[in-house]
Amino acid sequence: MSLSFDSARFHVDVPATPAGMSEAEWMVRLELAATYRLVDYYGWTAIVYNHISRRIPGTDEFLINPFGMRYDEIRASDLIRIDLDGNALSETDWPINKAGFLIHSTIHRTRPDLHAVLHTHEPISQALASIQSPVVPVTQEGCQFFERVGYHDFEGIVLDGSEGPRIIEALGEEYHTLLLKNHGLITAGPDCIWAFVRHLAFIQNADVQLKAMAAGTLNPIPEDIMRKTRHQFEGGDAQANAKVRHPEWPALLRLIDKIDDSWKF
Repeated sequence: MSLSFDSARFHVDVPATPAGMSEAEWMVRLELAATYRLVDYYGWTAIVYNHISRRIPGTDEFLINPFGMRYDEIRASDLIRIDLDGNALSETDWPINKAGFLIHSTIHRTRPDLHAVLHTHEPISQALASIQSPVVPVTQEGCQFFERVGYHDFEGIVLDGSEGPRIIEALGEEYHTLLLKNHGLITAGPDCIWAFVRHLAFIQNADVQLKAMAAGTLNPIPEDIMRKTRHQFEGGDAQANAKVRHPEWPALLRLIDKIDDSWKF
């Protein structure tokens, strides 16, 4: 069995759906496990902290990482299925990261269009979150974030759920990215692919922005050009010649599969 790509050269063989599990859940388990491995590959992890979640299609339940496992250890079968109240619905010997559950359940509960949520404490985005500057699109890829980023002030470790309304207010109805001041980065999307490529694009733009600010005055991109470029990314024009949407995704899957194929079990 293979993940559903349009060309045979993109196929990554995966085990059949386990007995008693829907194919929809198994596919998103594979998608999420691959994302954990990719986040590890790019060095965005904080040992066992931070979290990525993926809603199970047709439900109000989502998958999240076992608290205590490194990202390079996580397999599709290890992911914990939980409801919006944090109750584990799949068998596991691992606990759930409370801060992870609170942030992700808040977003999943109020933004049904965002099925995947990726949160890291990656140092480049943390550096941008720690200065008094907004996100400035200074690259082609960075234009994806024009009028798509919210900001939330640091209030301590998210442990009691009281920040939920303010996180949602900061995220709004149209933003897919949230810069948590003095904290970290959240990107989200309709699936893990969107959440991941947005995370990658945000970090690259933040890196260039910070370096350019240190070197001199930024060269601004006109708003109409940023808006046009954002529409090109969001509408698919930027990938019009590709056989699949986000052609980098199957390429990345082949990469992690070559390194260690245990993610898909």
